[in-house]
Amino acid sequence: MLQPYVQLDESGRPQKGNLPETAEGRVVEFYYDTGGTDITVVFVTIPAQDASRKRAFTVGKTFKTISTLEDFTLVKYDLIDHKILATLEMFADGSKRQIDASRLLDY
Repeated sequence: MLQPYVQLDESGRPQKGNLPETAEGRVVEFYYDTGGTDITVVFVTIPAQDASRKRAFTVGKTFKTISTLEDFTLVKYDLIDHKILATLEMFADGSKRQIDASRLLDY
C-alpha cells in the first residue's frame, strides 16, 4: 500500500496529508495542529458521487450519528497503518468508539 502523502511546513513539521483512495472511492485529507503533532481536522469526500461535497470533521466538535441521531464528540484521530482512526465519545452513555475516519460520512 502507498504511504500517505504528508506535506511539511518550512520547519519540517507535518502540516497536512492525503490517504490513498479507499476501495469505496473515498478520499481522506487530514490537517495537523500548528505544532505538527496531532491531526485536528479530517475532510472526507466521495468524488465519484459529488466531488464538490467535502465534509469536515474537527476534533472537539459535536456531531450526530446518521442512523440514530445520537450525539457524539470527536475526541481525537490516530494515524495507524495507513489509516486514520477517529475516537468518538457518545453523549448518551459516555462510551468511546473507534472507527475508520473514512466512514465518518456514514456514521
